[in-house]
Amino acid sequence: MKSVLTIAGSDPSGGAGVQRDLKVFTEFGCNGLSVITALTAQNSKIVKGVVPVSGLFVKRQIEALLEEYTVGAVKTGMLATDGIVRTLVMFFRKHSDIKKNLVIDPVITSTSGYLLLEKKGIARLKDELIPLAKVVTPNLYEASVLSGVKIRGIEDVYNAAGEIKKLGCRSVLVKGGHLNTRGKGYGGKVQGMAVDVFYDGREFKVFIAERVKKDLHGSGCILSAAIAAGLAKGDDIKGAIRSAKKYITRLIRDD
Repeated sequence: MKSVLTIAGSDPSGGAGVQRDLKVFTEFGCNGLSVITALTAQNSKIVKGVVPVSGLFVKRQIEALLEEYTVGAVKTGMLATDGIVRTLVMFFRKHSDIKKNLVIDPVITSTSGYLLLEKKGIARLKDELIPLAKVVTPNLYEASVLSGVKIRGIEDVYNAAGEIKKLGCRSVLVKGGHLNTRGKGYGGKVQGMAVDVFYDGREFKVFIAERVKKDLHGSGCILSAAIAAGLAKGDDIKGAIRSAKKYITRLIRDD
């Protein structure tokens, strides 16, 4: 059984964060490992408070796991502080073997608007951590922050993906689930669908899925965790994304 490591915050509701990541890993037939970056007081609707873990203790958690397990993929989620981002950058640079399948979900704020990564951390994420990633999976807001592109339509999503790729990651998947694809300029298979844009520096690929008219708490965590599980099991990046998209579409539909 392949081991997958999530480095993220704790969500006591179980809908997102480490708790949800571990559930996803299990459902993909992987052994889930976890490193906690922060405790949160939240439910599926709102974050009421965050208590970060020190960067040193994050490092100790990872080192303890690596003494026993071989990690096939790593997924990062909520990182909370600049200190934690700095710790991970230093660790991944030193242990290049565990970052070969590094999936970065660049969590910046909660859906309710609570800041989940301090401003210094956002800058370091862009400049130092993202360049180490196999794939970065921002939503539209995160893609706008990372790229500097104001996203209004699908062309802006393409531009944002291109700018994020320039940060040095091997690929980027901009999640367009909240992009309105019913307006002017949309047609054919894209019309009214949920559209994600992938870019690896060579080609753009659009992943199209059914748009389900409901929100699922933790959907970004779930997608990135599913991609990491696929990579750990030997899928290439496009295959991992394809499987993850099918998985989360089914979850949203059945929720």
